[in-house]
Amino acid sequence: MSTQPFDPKPTETDELPAIPHLVLYAGIPFYSDAECTKQVSDASLLILEPLDPADTIQELDVAPTRREYKVGQFVTWELNNKKLWETCWYRNPETGRIEQAWAFHVEFIGSVIAQSTVDANAEKLQELAVKVQELRGKNRVN
Repeated sequence: MSTQPFDPKPTETDELPAIPHLVLYAGIPFYSDAECTKQVSDASLLILEPLDPADTIQELDVAPTRREYKVGQFVTWELNNKKLWETCWYRNPETGRIEQAWAFHVEFIGSVIAQSTVDANAEKLQELAVKVQELRGKNRVN
């Protein structure tokens, strides 16, 4: 049985999903111990902002991936349930504090939304981003 080598390049799509996700941070190391000394070697962590103004909680998504994403890309939400990581931690890139990333998470494998699609929908994406930021601001106050 031959297996094809893993390709870390994400697929690309021309379709804008109902809820696009913005890559805020990419390539963040994560660890299998709470002291952040045992780095997971086969993946990195992404922090994604779902552009969903209907979501009343407005939390960021923290997800493991073996693919190579870039900050500022818009992506679809897709998961590979055949690859998973149990309890892991990371250093929050904004605060430097160690935080638990998840108790159990499958691999994020979202497609990158093509730049031509992003450009054609720039106004809509900007409106979504503004609404989400307004909601996130209100949630911090409460």
